[in-house]
Amino acid sequence: MNMHLVIEENGCKDKEITVLDTRLPYFYAKVRELFTLEPEEVHVILIDDKQRFATLRGEESDDGAFSMENTIYIYEPNQFGIATSINREHFYEVLYQELIYLFYRTNKNS
Repeated sequence: MNMHLVIEENGCKDKEITVLDTRLPYFYAKVRELFTLEPEEVHVILIDDKQRFATLRGEESDDGAFSMENTIYIYEPNQFGIATSINREHFYEVLYQELIYLFYRTNKNS
């Protein structure tokens, strides 16, 4: 079983990120069971700055994450509730939602 998942933590030291490399692959494997196809490679990139987030997205937003192609851009947990309208404790829910969306889009377009 080959997992197509790349995480770019960008030096983030949040406590939620210290377990990201175990929690996310576990959830990824569970989501993969629900779909016929999986994305070729999923990149997760943590963003620490509202301006960079807006530049990458192409517009300002209070959302905690967005996806382009097979990349999930998500704020570092310490930015939730500051740069977003979403509380910090919902970091993983937001990340998981984006991952499910990537799987859905991959299967819908095939």
